[in-house]
Amino acid sequence: MRNGDISNELPKRIIVVSDVFLTVELKVQKKFKIIPVVNKDTKIRRELLSKLYLFTSRRGVTLELASFQLNDEQLDQLMDYLDRMGTNPFRYFSSYGSIEDLIEELPYRPEVVGVLDMPSNLLRYGHWGMDFNQL
Repeated sequence: MRNGDISNELPKRIIVVSDVFLTVELKVQKKFKIIPVVNKDTKIRRELLSKLYLFTSRRGVTLELASFQLNDEQLDQLMDYLDRMGTNPFRYFSSYGSIEDLIEELPYRPEVVGVLDMPSNLLRYGHWGMDFNQL
């Protein structure tokens, strides 16, 4: 903040990896009892989304959705679905090819204060690694 102008201030941002609240199950079904067809069944853990929504409204932190498995088009569809549900805590979304791509980008993003991911990946993020207990 310079001279009372709040537009110069960067809002704090936490990147949330989609694996935290989204589970994708692959189901193989047979079509015409011969041809195997793979269907994706995505399930959203609503209790975690609710916690993230309340966290953003209380703390004033912006959340960004990141994914390593979904592309930008699929993330856009997911964001639209979350908007229709009425509990979308995310303002931005990004698709990354791998976890290393996100890690390489973190030092150049001063607004990012943390990355919320599965406990098995937290050490890879260094001091940016967060889990639900730290919220």
